[in-house]
Amino acid sequence: MGTDPLGRNIAVRLLRGWGLSLVVGLGAGGGALLLGTVLGLVASSAPKWVEEFILLLVQSLWVIPAVLWATALAFVLGKSFIGVVGAIILSTWTDTARLVRVESRRLWHMPYMDAARSLGLPFLSIVKRHLLPNLMPLLQTQFLQSFATAVFVEAGLGFVGLGLGPPYASLGALLFEALGWLTLPQGQLQGGLAALLLCGTVFASYWAIRMKRNSIE
Repeated sequence: MGTDPLGRNIAVRLLRGWGLSLVVGLGAGGGALLLGTVLGLVASSAPKWVEEFILLLVQSLWVIPAVLWATALAFVLGKSFIGVVGAIILSTWTDTARLVRVESRRLWHMPYMDAARSLGLPFLSIVKRHLLPNLMPLLQTQFLQSFATAVFVEAGLGFVGLGLGPPYASLGALLFEALGWLTLPQGQLQGGLAALLLCGTVFASYWAIRMKRNSIE
């Protein structure tokens, strides 16, 4: 594939950028899943005012695209790995919290949940033994959704210059670099392959989501 104008190997940078995007996607997707699950469970079983506060927070964040929230948060938190992952987590947890709340409220009214409460089982024991196992299909699907969203958002941050700085090179940053030398074959190759890896990763995630939903149904 050759080298870029600075003499760096394009193939190596693409593989490292793809790996970095996958790591950020896994970390941010898992963090968003954890945060959304905890808040969704709290909203489904806490007093009414707590539920209303969480719903207000979810609705306030949900109406604004995740990329815009992540851009603002990344600008504040900085270009470190923790900052970028934290920005993506704080901007993508709302879907999980909303779905977990709805499904948890349905499960809390099931007969076996009433039986567990009547036996005097502790709250955390009920959540661990009965609630979370029945939420696992939803959580598995939401993790794939959060992963795909995190990869896309991280690429967007890298493209606008708010992603991880040197020596890191994400797919979004590689796309932005390629725009500066698209007149050369190497630039066209770097931009095309970076876009292909990004779109292929996101497409594979959504294909896995569809297969998972079909298996559940």
